[in-house]
Amino acid sequence: MKRCSVVYLNARRLSDFEDQKATIEDFCKYKFEIAHIFHDTVSPTVVPEKRPAYQEMLHYCSEHGIGHVICCNLAECLKRPDNFLNKVRDMDNAGCAIYWAMGDCIGGGLESEPRKEAVRSFAAYLEDVMARIRKSEAAPAGGRAARRPGRPCALDDKGTAELIAARKQGKSIGELCRLFSVSRSTVSKILVDYPELKGEWKGSRPAQGAGRNTRSVTKTDGR
Repeated sequence: MKRCSVVYLNARRLSDFEDQKATIEDFCKYKFEIAHIFHDTVSPTVVPEKRPAYQEMLHYCSEHGIGHVICCNLAECLKRPDNFLNKVRDMDNAGCAIYWAMGDCIGGGLESEPRKEAVRSFAAYLEDVMARIRKSEAAPAGGRAARRPGRPCALDDKGTAELIAARKQGKSIGELCRLFSVSRSTVSKILVDYPELKGEWKGSRPAQGAGRNTRSVTKTDGR
């Protein structure tokens, strides 16, 4: 037996309304009998409590004891999560189970109580996700900017200490680069406060005024 339902649509253009209506009629075939179609033409951003046809629908359901409300597209509703959650609460307060003709992934079947429970669970999950997002966005700016600006350090404090210890044990600069996957420049910066570990110049330096093509040997004991 078909379940008695009402349809709620929010479409500003007549062509959109006709498309949504056709989609819902196809969805309801063999499952729901449509007692009335309520149609708002306000912007989707308008909250449900300020939509005339929506309020009329709630009153109609309460007055006629209708427990099923059909909407068009769940994905579209979820683009405005706060409006979605308000709708779910309104339907719950009115004792109605709500369904979407397109993109409905909530489950619960066609029976009112299991469906309402499934929708409540989905709404609770969505509310939790939104709360986490808001908490993250509201975190103090200093908390997110606590690290130094620019690129992060190649090694943390533990890695830096291990590199210095390895150098003290006689590891060459090249070995340190391979062991810790860092560049020679990074090793040099880490050892800047340890001149005794940086090595000494062992090669010959170019003569004063030497040409640009003059080559010199620039080895250190840390090669």
